[in-house]
Amino acid sequence: MIKNKNITEKFVIIFAIILSIIAWIISFRLDYVLVYNDAASHLNIARRVIDSLTPGLAQIGTVWLPLPHLLMLPFVWNNFLWHTALAGSIVSMGAYVVSAVFMYKLINLLTNNRWASTLGTLILILNPNFLYLQTTPLTEVLFMATSILSTYFLAKYIKTKEILNLILTGVFVMTSTLTRYDGWFLFVSLLVLIPLWGCFIFGRKRTEGIFFLFASIGGFGILLWLLWNLTIFGDALYFMSGPYSARAQQSILQSVGQLPAKGNIYLSFFYFIWSIIGNNGMIITAVGALSVLAIPFILKNKGQLIVYLAILSPFVFNILALYLGQSAMNIPQAPQNPGLFNIRYGILMLPALALILGTLASRKQFIWIIVIALISQSTLFIFQGKPIALADGIKGLENTYYTVEASKWLFDNYQGGLILTSLASHDAFVARTGLPLKLYIHEGTREHWQQALETPSAKVSYIVLLSYPPDVVYQALENNLNFQNNYQLVHSYGTFEIYKLQAK
Repeated sequence: MIKNKNITEKFVIIFAIILSIIAWIISFRLDYVLVYNDAASHLNIARRVIDSLTPGLAQIGTVWLPLPHLLMLPFVWNNFLWHTALAGSIVSMGAYVVSAVFMYKLINLLTNNRWASTLGTLILILNPNFLYLQTTPLTEVLFMATSILSTYFLAKYIKTKEILNLILTGVFVMTSTLTRYDGWFLFVSLLVLIPLWGCFIFGRKRTEGIFFLFASIGGFGILLWLLWNLTIFGDALYFMSGPYSARAQQSILQSVGQLPAKGNIYLSFFYFIWSIIGNNGMIITAVGALSVLAIPFILKNKGQLIVYLAILSPFVFNILALYLGQSAMNIPQAPQNPGLFNIRYGILMLPALALILGTLASRKQFIWIIVIALISQSTLFIFQGKPIALADGIKGLENTYYTVEASKWLFDNYQGGLILTSLASHDAFVARTGLPLKLYIHEGTREHWQQALETPSAKVSYIVLLSYPPDVVYQALENNLNFQNNYQLVHSYGTFEIYKLQAK
């Protein structure tokens, strides 16, 4: 039995690696790896640590959590890995394989059924949206890996009561909190669920120790992030209140009517449920939703229910984020102004669906239902064409095509000197030019930035800005005489403009 289990795990690892590499080759050859502007931004944040006018860890910045960028550092120094975006893809691809292996181990731990474990894992790794996202430097796949690891060691702790597994649960929850803010909600959820379980098993006194041990380890990443913001930006909550925070971005979106779910719980459910369906398929989502009801009756150890509640935490978090206006999303089924924006967030429910359906498949009377659901959904995905997560990225790229067109022009016509632009607005443009980041003056270059906005001709050869909607560079230079007297417009694509210092 152990030999068969090891063989199956090796099969999962090898199959996941093969799928990952094939998906990356396809994505790379079709230029899909960086269609998301956010993907280019994540790649550049890591690169700026070593390639900048002011290199150093401070370039990690704020708002986006640091772990994805730190994991890219061993790769992003290499120009080939940076230019191809493989430096970021490697992290996501590794996370994809880890997700596959530990999803198998998690289901097998809960059911002791290798066929059910294999089936649940296939639901995870054959999902075309998951396969596409793991070719990019986006953060969703890394978060899914850390959350699966967290729930695996949580399940192991509940089964064995060994303190090492609680510590490992805390460690991987901490990595989740340093990857996406969804991880903060996972931490808070387990901060409630683990003591509730502990009170029934150990009593109040020992549960207090369990609570403080988990809280100190799992919450350490949040504490570090608060201290980082306090040290670098002078405000522990700068990531929430700064000019580039989610709150600032959402206020702009709200002003143009792009937060329809804010304050509306029905629309919050509506949008996120359709994003789940879009990413995971109607059949898998529907069967998974119905199967939730059967889980309490299948599990022999009822304490393991908290594992399922933990892995379902992204459902609650994303609906709350939409309701509170902290997240923006658009879907084709929207009652007004339908479209595609951030619909990929629905992929975060894939681990929960894989776990639930894998658990159900451990019962002989249900296994064929899951097999048919997987085959049927996979067939539908093939006929649907591009995965919706990819379509979302392509749609966003179409709306900001200037990042491709203008970056190509600058690469072909660049004649030396420093370039002034806002990375908060044009990180994707900068990534696509392929020019060294030390050539750019941006918000992260501290004193160079302020000086360049006041007297650009003293050090800047090129200025790249967006005149509408106006970015910070345009707002600073609109009435600047030094800019008006010394720079000439040399290229424009719509309202995206490139100026060059005139020869004297």
